[in-house]
Amino acid sequence: MTKPYHEMTPAERLVDRIAKNREIDQRVSDRKPLPDTRKKPDEIAQRSKSVRNVLEKFQEIKKTQGIDAASEFVLSRRK
Repeated sequence: MTKPYHEMTPAERLVDRIAKNREIDQRVSDRKPLPDTRKKPDEIAQRSKSVRNVLEKFQEIKKTQGIDAASEFVLSRRK
């Protein structure tokens, strides 16, 4: 519409809003879908398993050699 919103009648406002909603719906439906970047459950399970293994190794080193050796283990894993 060419009229400012505050000068429109309630019926004109409704028509304008419907037209804008249809334009938005059209743009959304024309857009390409995003690629599926979600991780598969088996990838998540594998990652969780490796994290658990590292945590268990950390706890074992901490018990046997102390916190300093465990922190060295963590620092060596970062590199």
